[in-house]
Amino acid sequence: MALLIVVGLALVHFANPGGKNVSKEQAVAIARKHIDFKPTDYQIRYIRRGIPPHGYWVVSYYIQKPGQGYERVTVVLIDAASGKVTEVRRET
Repeated sequence: MALLIVVGLALVHFANPGGKNVSKEQAVAIARKHIDFKPTDYQIRYIRRGIPPHGYWVVSYYIQKPGQGYERVTVVLIDAASGKVTEVRRET
C-alpha cells in the first residue's frame, strides 16, 4: 500500500501533467484579449486544481476606486499547459 502512495505522488510531481507551458507574460497577453475596459493594473497567480492537479494562470484586471475597492474587475482563468481560456468572470 505504501508503495502505491509513493508511486502516485511521484507521478503527480514528476510526470507533471498540466505543467507550465505558458509563461506569465503569455498568460497576461492572452487574458488581455478578454477584457473590455482599460485597466489600471492587474494581478496574476498560478494555481493547481483537480485530481490529479492541473495548472492554471489566474489573471485579474481591474480599475481601482479612489480610496478603497474596485470599480471593475475581470478575472480570466487560463490553462497553463495549453493557453486555452477556460473561464472569464466579469464584475462591475
